[in-house]
Amino acid sequence: MNILIYVLGCLFLIVLFAVVVYSGANTTVSLIFWDLGPAPLGAVIAAAAVFGLTVACAIGVLDGIKIRVANRQLRRQLRRLEEESDALRLRLAEPAEPNYLRKAPLGGPSSPVPPELGSPE
Repeated sequence: MNILIYVLGCLFLIVLFAVVVYSGANTTVSLIFWDLGPAPLGAVIAAAAVFGLTVACAIGVLDGIKIRVANRQLRRQLRRLEEESDALRLRLAEPAEPNYLRKAPLGGPSSPVPPELGSPE
């Protein structure tokens, strides 16, 4: 796809060059508060093409900056989520402590001795 864009761009530049070379007519450019002229038609077309290319490049650069900022934020979020998932994996991988070794809540039995098998409680 990129090669197609390059080929089309080169064809456009060749056609633009041909128009600039073979156009000998003069024209007047009227902007809102300013008139420029007489100027060669080819120069006016070339100037318009260069201005359009400049605007398109500026838009592309701004879009690229926005993408880089979004990527940086997503990388930070991914790093934070990876750290959180690693912490959860470590917590799940730790061997569980037997019930009889756990501290009893306040007001409960405080004997850390395991219950005897078969003894009535």
